[in-house]
Amino acid sequence: MKKLTLGAGVGVAVALLAAGIVASAQTATTTAPTMGTSTETQPMILQVNKNGKVLLRGTIASVSSGVMTVQSWGGTWTVDIGSSAKVLPSSAGNDITQFKAGDFVGVEGTVAEGSLWTVNADLVRDWTYRNAVNAEVKQNVQEARQIRNAARPRDYVGVASNVSGSSFTFTAHGTAYAVNVASGAEVVNRTWVAMPLSSIQVNDNVRVWGIASSSTITAQIVRDVSIPAK
Repeated sequence: MKKLTLGAGVGVAVALLAAGIVASAQTATTTAPTMGTSTETQPMILQVNKNGKVLLRGTIASVSSGVMTVQSWGGTWTVDIGSSAKVLPSSAGNDITQFKAGDFVGVEGTVAEGSLWTVNADLVRDWTYRNAVNAEVKQNVQEARQIRNAARPRDYVGVASNVSGSSFTFTAHGTAYAVNVASGAEVVNRTWVAMPLSSIQVNDNVRVWGIASSSTITAQIVRDVSIPAK
């Protein structure tokens, strides 16, 4: 499915774009990876209504802080992404520099007056990044299940503090433990996305799977259920 809508009265910028867009809007599609090794062909879409509101879909040509270029109908579009714009998926932390060239994205926003081929974004969604995160989460959950089944560690629930290097202090039911994170252990956030141990903050609620010896836990899995923040 290919969509192209140019409403009247959107201003000089949209009017000047129309000829080039119509000339190219015949055969092009773009491919976005999905989970696993399969691919799904996604249509490039450009819709502009009479008020200059835009729905744009295509592939990222370049990306940097606050701006990216997207290849779609008519050529390469500049997408300005201000601090009020919403960036999805939420696992990107509202940071578009997590995205990369070749990712399939959707943009909602408004045509920038006085700047050709430019959109001021209200929302940016990266489907390629989302699929990669979903695949990572699935793998992390599977690996955690295997660790738990093989080692039969105990599940500890408590509060973290004093994070340093590969260890931290962990208080569960009034008892303080020194947690040593084993080499190759999984450290993930609430949604099972991998993260560095240094992201754990004082008083974060943490779940630890590991084996305790006296007041020390050797952790195979550390899951910070306070990250991302609700």
